[in-house]
Amino acid sequence: MKWKVATSMASRLLVMLFTVAVVLMVTNKIGAEGQGIAALVQLGILLIVSITNFIGGGAVVYLLPRIGTRPLVLPAYVWSTAIAGIFYGFFQLVPIVPAEFVLDVVILGWLQAMFTFHLQILVGQERIHRFNVIVTLQAFWLAAMLAYLIFVAEAVEIRSYINALYVSFGMTYLIAMISSWKHMMVPSEITPRAAFDELWKFGRYAQLGNILQLLTYRSNIWIVEKLIGLSASGIYSLSLYASESIWNVGKSLALVQGARIANTNDDAYNRQLTSKFMKLSIAGSVVLIGIMLALPDPFYQWLFGEEMAGLYWVLLWVSPGILANACSMIYSHYFSGVGLHRNNTIGSGAGLAALLIVVYPLITNYGVEGGAMAASVAYIVQLITMEILFRRGSRDESLGTNR
Repeated sequence: MKWKVATSMASRLLVMLFTVAVVLMVTNKIGAEGQGIAALVQLGILLIVSITNFIGGGAVVYLLPRIGTRPLVLPAYVWSTAIAGIFYGFFQLVPIVPAEFVLDVVILGWLQAMFTFHLQILVGQERIHRFNVIVTLQAFWLAAMLAYLIFVAEAVEIRSYINALYVSFGMTYLIAMISSWKHMMVPSEITPRAAFDELWKFGRYAQLGNILQLLTYRSNIWIVEKLIGLSASGIYSLSLYASESIWNVGKSLALVQGARIANTNDDAYNRQLTSKFMKLSIAGSVVLIGIMLALPDPFYQWLFGEEMAGLYWVLLWVSPGILANACSMIYSHYFSGVGLHRNNTIGSGAGLAALLIVVYPLITNYGVEGGAMAASVAYIVQLITMEILFRRGSRDESLGTNR
């Protein structure tokens, strides 16, 4: 297990470095508005994936050891394709994504959905090393292709970022599919229809919580853009990249934790493992937050460009929320691993409700910093809720209606 944790952290570190390289290229070469557009494109992709994951997401990890891989494939592909088509119409009506990029976002969302499904198969089989390699390659190809388009092809425009996403998502989808192919071919007595029912049964609670979580994470980008402007959303989006970089510690731990818990029925062991990983997540996150806040605002302006002035104060206000969410994700993977998906939905719902209550007055009064304050409030409320549920919950509940 230590080797899996170590390789996961190494993978996340590489992903973080490649992501930083992408952000630097976008902010310095394309500008704050370009970063704002990139953030909205990512939001659109994540919205598609959040719905496709009702069938092809975390429920796959839980069900794969129990019913096999092959019955899960057809439901995931059919569902994801249908949802991508629905979102094409949705984005025409609701202007979340810039109109000229709607078709790109739909195609990229489908690719990411299928890539995610095949990665869930690897996690369910505890093939963590292969998972880490593929995730790292995705980030590498994005950075490498964007660098080629900007510095070699001299295409300094947001379209270069979109094209780099196509290469990154397409290549990793093919590799992930090939990596899980032989397991997809193993015969099973479970029919695709029965598998769909099971995926929906377990996935609806799990993914509803993920959707609420996504809205808590990302809706501020859209709100800031509508209330302040595209450049402001670009600045705010950098706080998300910083948050996600720090969360790589918790994600690395949670990846191993969730896969292990899904393959054991010993709840005493699962809770002990969760408590141990919680302490590690807190320790690692505190160190990284300290480094982030030790760097002054002029450094961030030098790094990301003069248009990003004030980023330090956004990072300062979001830092309590970063730490809170680093804890929440450990609880989340415990609940997912034992089938208590409803608890994740409750926690995410509480966080989103808190965000919606405070976000408008904070942004209108404090600007981009207010968005960071609102995010911290949401993450802290979510953590408190999940802490209460963890202390109250038990493995026996997962065998009943909580699923």
